[in-house]
Amino acid sequence: MKDGMKKYLSMLHALLLVPVVLVLAATSYSASIDDNYIRGYASSVLEREFHTSPASLTVTDGVIYLNAGELAGVDSGKLITVLLKIKGVERVEILGVSQLAPKDVSADSHRVEREKAEVKWDDPNKEPGSTKEKIFDPLIADPRWPHFSIGYQYYTDNGEFGSVFAASYGETLAIYKGDGPFNGKWQVGVPAAGFIIHDLDTDSWDLINEDFSGGVALYYRREAWSGLFSIYHSSSHIGDEYLLHNQVKRSNLSYEAVQGKLSYDISRAYRVYAGIDYIFSPDPKDLKRWMTQYGFEFRCTRTYFNGSLRPIAGIDIKNRQENDWHSGISLAAGVKIESEHTLWNKINFMVEYFNGNSPNGQFHEKNIEYTAFGSHFYF
Repeated sequence: MKDGMKKYLSMLHALLLVPVVLVLAATSYSASIDDNYIRGYASSVLEREFHTSPASLTVTDGVIYLNAGELAGVDSGKLITVLLKIKGVERVEILGVSQLAPKDVSADSHRVEREKAEVKWDDPNKEPGSTKEKIFDPLIADPRWPHFSIGYQYYTDNGEFGSVFAASYGETLAIYKGDGPFNGKWQVGVPAAGFIIHDLDTDSWDLINEDFSGGVALYYRREAWSGLFSIYHSSSHIGDEYLLHNQVKRSNLSYEAVQGKLSYDISRAYRVYAGIDYIFSPDPKDLKRWMTQYGFEFRCTRTYFNGSLRPIAGIDIKNRQENDWHSGISLAAGVKIESEHTLWNKINFMVEYFNGNSPNGQFHEKNIEYTAFGSHFYF
């Protein structure tokens, strides 16, 4: 069984290189923004702002083509200006201009080059190729963001563990979403999740630790800015098998906390965020109260392999007063699967690295380092 386990772990180590190779290939590959993304984005803009869904909409090499016969009553000058704001659009051509309403602009203005128009950063509320509205995007490098995941972790700095299986389950259940103040959008949700780790170096893959969190959160977005405020409970439980096989002192770690986070989308590709947590009613009572969090994310504006893969990366840093403000650094890089035909477009495959105090509650005082390969599913 040990030899089989070694072969299994060797194979997983090899798989760690796959997303890295894909990201490196993506950075050296020169291509225009995917026409499928532009078509999907333009469709959502036409439906949302002009209440029309023209079947003639096509995109070729960044050029949007529309049939004037399907745009009766639409201010084509405004339509062109809006469509030219979509990143990657070179120009907009409306065929059959003579059929347009008299108020529309002349035929010559329908071949407007992108650089001659006022170009603003496009709508951050939509994922590429999707009409789904996002109020606050997941933090892809945060090891404690509520979502579904499985992964393999190889500890390089911890004398107790070597190979670890990690999994999480949970999401944010949206209760209400609507228009908010200052021309923004807001949402009330219930984020909840569980996080478990197993020791793969034991015969029965002993359960080491399980953490649970849940609460209620308010999310808000206005253009490139988004934020959240939540009240939540967190508790940690040591695994029974680990407790039986080791002489350890169990820690009854649990607390309630409030948190606030603010995020800014610099562009479609880059995002920064920062936040703070304050713990109240902690157990043990001497648990220190404050934690800060900040990070940076990259989402490539291009897709590869016929629009199936989008390179992504992120860094998340947490500093806890309990650990003398030492930084816990989490790095993640990989690809998002973007298939229009299956649920695969919800999954990220990531190579990960962590260095700092353990995010697993029972071991929060221990400094650890690991590399990992994981798959992450977001609704």
